[in-house]
Amino acid sequence: MFTETLGFSIVLPVLPHLALSLGLSIFEIGLISSIFSFCQLFAAPITGKLSDRFGRKPILIFSQSSTVLGFLLLGMADTVWILILARLVDGLLGSNMTVTQAYLSDVTDPEDRTKTFGYSSAVFGAALIFGPVIGGTLSSINFSIPMFLAAGISLFSIILIILFLQESLTSKKEKFDLKFEDIIPIKEAKRFFRSTKIRGLLIIFFIYNFAFMIFISSFALLAKIQLEVDSQELGFYLAWVGILRVVFQSTLINPLLKKINENNILKIGVFALVITMTSLGLITNHLLVFFPLIFLAFGTGVVRPILTSKLSKSVGKEETGSLLGVNNSLSSVAQIISPILGGLILQYMPSQMLPATSALLFLLIFVFWRLGFTKSNQVETTQTVEQDLSHDKRLD
Repeated sequence: MFTETLGFSIVLPVLPHLALSLGLSIFEIGLISSIFSFCQLFAAPITGKLSDRFGRKPILIFSQSSTVLGFLLLGMADTVWILILARLVDGLLGSNMTVTQAYLSDVTDPEDRTKTFGYSSAVFGAALIFGPVIGGTLSSINFSIPMFLAAGISLFSIILIILFLQESLTSKKEKFDLKFEDIIPIKEAKRFFRSTKIRGLLIIFFIYNFAFMIFISSFALLAKIQLEVDSQELGFYLAWVGILRVVFQSTLINPLLKKINENNILKIGVFALVITMTSLGLITNHLLVFFPLIFLAFGTGVVRPILTSKLSKSVGKEETGSLLGVNNSLSSVAQIISPILGGLILQYMPSQMLPATSALLFLLIFVFWRLGFTKSNQVETTQTVEQDLSHDKRLD
């Protein structure tokens, strides 16, 4: 996970600048950025199913090999078509995280999984600290160097998998069985949307993902237009957010949860994101950007985990996986649309409209919070929801 995230984060601040050097417009960069997420919407569940049939280790090797190929193509990209091909190859075949999470579930007991996934989140965050700085610094020499380095790191991870990773599946499925519902869970989504409370949570999570991705997917272009910063300075911004996330999650968030209930911390986190976006719309000095990014790190550090926790507690254990699968599909849709919309905003409107749009969407969460929870608790009549309601009252 560390090597995969490190390679991805090395490329992250460089890719938009590479696209600009190839003559693409800001809107066209948004379209290309959405290719990876569009491919992942279909590829991730298929890769998970393949790993159930053939085992985690061979699929990890295959998917990581495609990531190596994607990075090599990025390093050689001197035309737009090679750039598009690179994103298609990695998006369609490189669904590493799905298989990695399945492997972690295989090798841990149910009571230890929360702690294990907490460790994996910390590893993910640590890689995000180093990757953007490395990629941004090397890009000042040449755009190809960080791409080839990312390919080398991914190749190293394949060697580690071959030499040290043991297969985690003791019994594999006898045949590969894939239905359309396994890729796009329409029936599951309809069923969960019948519950007012679950529908409210899913909508709130979608708005959060959409608002955050509109900003973060176009942050490099916003920084270049409004602040005139290059990929190296962008790398420092992203590393700063990564450092703060690690600090907040290790020292601040757990003590806060013991003193303040989840609902209030969630509201504080959303408000912190509104402050971030409002501030970034007003700032024109590149050094001042580090200050609002503190609020960004805190807000994202608390909002997503709390929303995920609320989702998982809104249904029984036997339905948690299905509900999270529906939520992941909605998140993929948000990640497809957001870079396109972000590119449109930056192409045809003042740059300040990008963070302003995210701020308005984050504020919309408070509206749906009212509709999704206050009203739902009045109309839901099932025993589970009644228990949740009484629990919320105790917390308040």
